[in-house]
Amino acid sequence: MCLFKRFQCLHCGENKSVGGEDIAQEAGCCRCRAGKTIAMMIFGAVLIILLVAGSVNLIVGAGLKSKEAKNIAATRTMAVSAEGKVTVSPDTASVNFSVITEAKTAKEVQTQNTEKMNKVIEYVKSVGIDPKDIKTTSYYLYPKYDYPNGKSILVGYTLTNSISVKIVKFELIGDLIAKSVELGINQIGDINFFVDNPDEAKTKAGQLAIRNARAKALALARQAGVRLGKVVSVTESGGGLPPYYPMAKEAFAVGGGGGGAPQLTPGTQDIQVTANVIFEIR
Repeated sequence: MCLFKRFQCLHCGENKSVGGEDIAQEAGCCRCRAGKTIAMMIFGAVLIILLVAGSVNLIVGAGLKSKEAKNIAATRTMAVSAEGKVTVSPDTASVNFSVITEAKTAKEVQTQNTEKMNKVIEYVKSVGIDPKDIKTTSYYLYPKYDYPNGKSILVGYTLTNSISVKIVKFELIGDLIAKSVELGINQIGDINFFVDNPDEAKTKAGQLAIRNARAKALALARQAGVRLGKVVSVTESGGGLPPYYPMAKEAFAVGGGGGGAPQLTPGTQDIQVTANVIFEIR
């Protein structure tokens, strides 16, 4: 009896010689069986890793959802708005002065206008106004025409020369207006009374608005049966520059000659800030 049998491996196709009578070709040779075993081991290891990773993801996901739920619970909020107002007295004024002249020629109108405006500027400087607070705002020269029988005829020129003067000593304003008219100013614009640096007043108004917002939120929380938590956010609006106050009609000097110095009262102005505050509630 032959102790060895030969067969062809169905996996690798090689002819093999092995002992024993119960060898099945489908079983494969030793090398193929070993390869299959290693592949199965690798597959099993990968499967175990995937299962472990899935379990970790489930645990982490559950933790994140729990944390998210806590955050949602912690961000229950109440939004309130309140105003803060500070009343201030203006500390600065600005006045617009203009010289308007007419003449037959451009050179003539310019000469007349410049002479008058220069006298006004020199006077303004002489009473203590800082030269940097005197600013030319417009210089406009244009021709004038007549239209007899539908024809256009040049009859002269008009020149408007305007300056803006910033004044911090209010007691000077009345005399400046009266004297400037004597010197040739024939048009005066609106007077603007304002706070030159309103930041301090804005800050105070904002602080007052936040205090008012907290008081309002506390009252609402008591009514709702909840406790007020920390501030989540604060935004402010308003607090713009105070409105301007036009000069009385009598003080708009036009034409030759001057009257008495007008009495001007700057009054007071309100700076108002609105605070929008969001609080946590528990």
